[in-house]
Amino acid sequence: MLKKVLTIAIALLMCFLFTGCDIIDGTKDMVAPPELTGEMSLIADALYKSVGSDCDLKYPSSGDRRSAIVLEDLNGDSIFEAFAFYSTSDDEMTTMHVNVICQLGGKWTSVSDQTVVAIGVEMLDFCDLNNDGLEEILIGWEVNGNNEKQLSIYDFSENKLKQQLLQAYTSFMCCDLDNNGTNEIFVHLLNTTEKTNKAMIYNYVDGTMSQTAGCLMDSSIKSAEFPILSTLSNGQNAIYINETKGVGAITEVLYFSKGELINPLLDTVNSFENILTLRAASLKTQDINSDGILEIPVASDLPNATDSDEKLYYTNWCSFNGEKLSVKLVTVVNTVDGYYLTVPNSMVGYLAVLKDIENHERKFYHYDSQNNILGKLLFTIKAIDVDDWASTDYNHDNKVEIARNDNMVFVVELGEGANAFAINIEFIKETFYLVK
Repeated sequence: MLKKVLTIAIALLMCFLFTGCDIIDGTKDMVAPPELTGEMSLIADALYKSVGSDCDLKYPSSGDRRSAIVLEDLNGDSIFEAFAFYSTSDDEMTTMHVNVICQLGGKWTSVSDQTVVAIGVEMLDFCDLNNDGLEEILIGWEVNGNNEKQLSIYDFSENKLKQQLLQAYTSFMCCDLDNNGTNEIFVHLLNTTEKTNKAMIYNYVDGTMSQTAGCLMDSSIKSAEFPILSTLSNGQNAIYINETKGVGAITEVLYFSKGELINPLLDTVNSFENILTLRAASLKTQDINSDGILEIPVASDLPNATDSDEKLYYTNWCSFNGEKLSVKLVTVVNTVDGYYLTVPNSMVGYLAVLKDIENHERKFYHYDSQNNILGKLLFTIKAIDVDDWASTDYNHDNKVEIARNDNMVFVVELGEGANAFAINIEFIKETFYLVK
C-alpha cells in the first residue's frame, strides 16, 4: 500500500512541476509551473539532457495511470524507474517516444528511448508475466485514434527496453484467467469493417511472448466495453464483455475449460452470434442482488397493455455457471426515466404494461396469460418534474411519492385491482429502485 501511495504522490508532483516540456498539450502560453527543486529537478534535468526541452509530453487517455511521466518500481527493490511519453517538433505526425530514466551511481540518467509509430498513448500497465520478479511494461498505443491501436509489451533489463510483442487490440488486460499462478495478457480485438471479433491469450513460452489460446466472439458486434475480470457462479475465473449490436446488446463470457479458452454462449454452428443474452443496449452486467456474483441481463417478453406493436420486456438477471443461465432476479426496467421494479416470482407472467413515454407513465395491469385477457389496473408509476410536484397547482390526489432524484419525483397511484392482489404503497416502495 505504501508503495502505491508513494507512486501516485510522486507522479502527481511530476505532472504539475515539470517545466522543460509542455505539461499539458496545447498550453504553451499558460503560466509556467513552479521550478523543480531537489530530487525532482534532477529527474527533469536527465530527461531534458536526453530529449531536449522542445518536447510535448503525451498523456494516456484511459486506464489508472494518466500521467505523461510515470514512476514504477519494476523489480521491487524500492528504487523507482521513470517512464516518459513524448513527441518533438522534429518527429513525423505519427511518431512518439517512450523514455526510461533510472538512477545510476546515485544520479538520474536517461538510459533508453524507443520510437514508435503512434499518435498517442491510450493505456499503460505493468505486470510480471513470467514470475521472475520483474514487471513487464504494457503500453497501448493509439495509431489512428480508437480505430486502430497497438499493444507493445516490453521487458526492461540491462537498462534497455526490449519489445516482446506488438499486437493490434481493442482492449487488453493483465490477469491470471486460468488460475495457474502466472499472469497472462488477455487481448480483445474487434474489427467492425471485416466483421471479425476474437479474444486471444498471450504468455511467455520458452522466453518468447506467444499466443497460447483464443476463441471467436459474436461477429455482428458494433462496439465493446472494457472487459471485466470476475468469476462464474461456481467461482471459476471468467471475463465478461458487454457489447453493442446493431439493435440491442449482449454479454459474452469467456473462461478456460480443459486448457482451452471458450465462449459457450456463442452459436458456433449457424449464426456465430450470441442471442442468449440479448436485451436493451442500455442494460449492462452487474451484481444486481449484491451476492458477489455478476448477473447478466436477459430479455423475455412482457405483454403490452395496448394494441401497439412495440415489444416490451422483462429483464431477467441471470448468473452463469459456464453451462446454464439461472435467473436470480426479474425486473421491469424504465430506461427513459431511470428506475426499475423487482417482480416477485408469483407475479412473473401475470403482468401487462402500458408504456406512456410522453407523460412519463407506466401503468401495470393484471394479465391472464393463459386466456390472453387484460385484467384490472394494479398501479401507475409516474415521473414528475420536481418543480411541478412542488407547485400548489399540481393535482396530488391519490398520488404518493416513493422516491426522488435531483430532477424528478416518482409517485404511485393505486388502481382498482390493487387490493385483490395485495398490492399497496409499501410493497411498491420495497420493489422500486432508481438506476444508479
